[in-house]
Order: sequence, then C-alpha cells, then structure tokens
Amino acid sequence: MNGRSYESWRDELHRFLSGAERVLVIPYEGPDLNPRRFWHRLAKRHPVRFFFQTAVVALTTYLPAGEFKNSLLRLIGMNIGRDAFIASGVLFDLEFPTLVTIGPGAIIGTMTKILTHEVTVRSIRVGRIDIGRQAVIGVGCVIRSGVRIGDGAVVSMQSFVHKDVEAGVFAGGKPAEFIKKLDGLV
Repeated sequence: MNGRSYESWRDELHRFLSGAERVLVIPYEGPDLNPRRFWHRLAKRHPVRFFFQTAVVALTTYLPAGEFKNSLLRLIGMNIGRDAFIASGVLFDLEFPTLVTIGPGAIIGTMTKILTHEVTVRSIRVGRIDIGRQAVIGVGCVIRSGVRIGDGAVVSMQSFVHKDVEAGVFAGGKPAEFIKKLDGLV
C-alpha cells in the first residue's frame, strides 16, 4: 500500500468519486498481497444501498431498451441521456455505476460490458466512462474504466476499448484502434 493506510486510500477513493478526475489507480504491495481483502476494505459501502444498486443493474440487464430501463438506471446515479438505447444484455459494473455517463441518442449493443473498476494483483483502477451523444457501441464490446468515447463515434462489435475513441471516428478490434474518420453522424 506504499506506506498508506486503508483509511487513507478509502478517503482518496471517496474524493475521486465526488470529483472530476477520470482515473484513480491505487497501488498496493507488501507481504499481505490479498486483492480481495484489500478491495473489500477499501470499497466499503452501505449494504442496503449496494443491494439496491445490484438489484437494479441485474434487472435492467434483462429489460429491453426503453425509457423505463433508463429511468431505473438513473435511480442508482447513472447519467443517461435522452433517447439513449441500451439493449438487453448490457452489463454495467456493480461497484460504481455512478461513474457511467451515456449521452443522448447513444446506442449500446447487447452483451456489452461497461466496467468502472479493475482489480489486479498489484493495483486497483477506478475510472469514469463517458459515451458521447449518438455514439454507437457494437454488440459484445468491453469498455475499460476511464475511457471516453466521443460524440458520433462508432465502435465495431466484439471490440475491447482500452483507450479513448475520438468523436466522429470508427474504431474496433482487440484492442480497439482507429480505423477511419466518419463523414457526419451515423
């Protein structure tokens, strides 16, 4: 933990969650490398709130796209723009759904995973995800924490988006890379 206490890192995490930074990486090391214990001590939260948040994410995963689904996601603090289309089967991170913003008219394809945190053996990464206005995310993509997908961008199906995608471009692959500039909104 680089000489810092759990409480110190927990305070840092709470500052991040209420601030505007895009990504927070919390390194840890030492003789007691136990990612599970470290994560659960770091991300403590009110159990009733977490249960409600988990229930909403689970329910909305199977609901068809529509305003009812978007309204439920807004209840747990997600920023969902008007007329966003979130297909059934889209899986949002249970830990920090409040870090997700989906712009007006964006389309998220089925079986896409939107992840706001990652736990590895030596660090934890937490990051905001912004999907721009009228962006299109193809079927089965994985969006990494801290990624911004610009307005009107298109990400091809089955892509792993590990870095920002500029507005108005077509990107894809594992990992996703720039393919071409688009002519206007799709």
